[in-house]
Amino acid sequence: MHEWDTFAVLVGGSAGALVGLLFVAISIHAGRIAESADLRGRAAQTLVIFAALLLVGLLRSIPVQPEWVLGIELLVLAVFVAIGLITLDHLAEQSDSPRPVARTLKAVNPSTLTAGGVAVAGVLMLCGVHWADFVLVPVICAAMIGGLASAWLLLIKLTD
Repeated sequence: MHEWDTFAVLVGGSAGALVGLLFVAISIHAGRIAESADLRGRAAQTLVIFAALLLVGLLRSIPVQPEWVLGIELLVLAVFVAIGLITLDHLAEQSDSPRPVARTLKAVNPSTLTAGGVAVAGVLMLCGVHWADFVLVPVICAAMIGGLASAWLLLIKLTD
């Protein structure tokens, strides 16, 4: 739908900026993150969430695309995001010495909500539900807030 173009641009641009913030946070504490499997996993989960938001914005902004096609694209994206987030979660939890900040990162990371919400929006679009786009709004807001909180924790809670 044409009226969602501005929203898609805002989501994509914001997600791109948040990826940059995450890379700054990771680069400042690269040594600490590199030596900790749980922190690497949690940082990677945050990157996957921001990448998912970027791709939602990109897919939503494709011109002259039927809603059912967007629904399929969102479902495929949700499957890949879920696989990536579950894999990274398992890797992070196999760490020998979990750090308190990693547990906090897990708590604020909206992994299930992000993958599940994108999938629900995709199914609704595939079924022709006209308000399906509105399902993405709280999902995107929660993913941005959770991802931003994760990047902030990586930036301020690790000391070299």
